[in-house]
Amino acid sequence: MTEIVVMTSNVGNGRARPEDLIPAFANSGADLIAIQELSEHQAAAIAADLEQQFPHQAVFPGGFAGKAVLSRFPITTSEQLHLSPHRPDLHAVVQINGAEIAFLVAHPIPPKLSWAGLRFDGETWSQIRTLADMAVENPPAVLLGDFNMADWWGEYAYIRTAGLKDAFAVAGPKRGSTLPRRIGPWKRFTSLNRALSGLPLFPVLRVDYIWYTEPLHCQEAWIGDDTGSDHLPVLARLAL
Repeated sequence: MTEIVVMTSNVGNGRARPEDLIPAFANSGADLIAIQELSEHQAAAIAADLEQQFPHQAVFPGGFAGKAVLSRFPITTSEQLHLSPHRPDLHAVVQINGAEIAFLVAHPIPPKLSWAGLRFDGETWSQIRTLADMAVENPPAVLLGDFNMADWWGEYAYIRTAGLKDAFAVAGPKRGSTLPRRIGPWKRFTSLNRALSGLPLFPVLRVDYIWYTEPLHCQEAWIGDDTGSDHLPVLARLAL
């Protein structure tokens, strides 16, 4: 049996400073890390300071659209998936002790408020469905990232019905809220944003997920240490 620890972390488009982010990743115990909202300077710090811990990297910085996979195991292929013109997803295949596992890193655009409540637009919902289908059709696979959805929504139920398992729901100890740990990187009111960026908050929503397919099994899942972002990371120990 092969065991791996996987981690998903939204690093807040620069909100997580390298001096906080690098040790949090290095000491996480993760074998693979999926990153969302990776800025250029965060990517440069990762390349400079985490090469020994994670010698295999697929890094595509780009602010809110930025993503990466850091791995202790060889990455055989990696590519951006342009299912959304605004936020491409990341697909990487990792070779672990003779087995190949597909990793899909996602960060769909947040839903918008309408007369029916919070709803994803049609393009974003199609993106989420396609990612779920790709994972189910290419096992073993892990689909992880900031999905901008709560676990009581119909979209969450769809992913479970499609055949994916939510690691934290299977083996997490508590509610598992990940957002907001602090004020996020607003595009407006930048002076106020900077002034409040260090204020610690108590997360109330679970929006960051690790989904997996059979024949993978989740042995445990937990919330990781604060990286300095507005999100807390999620980790899971998976067995193949």
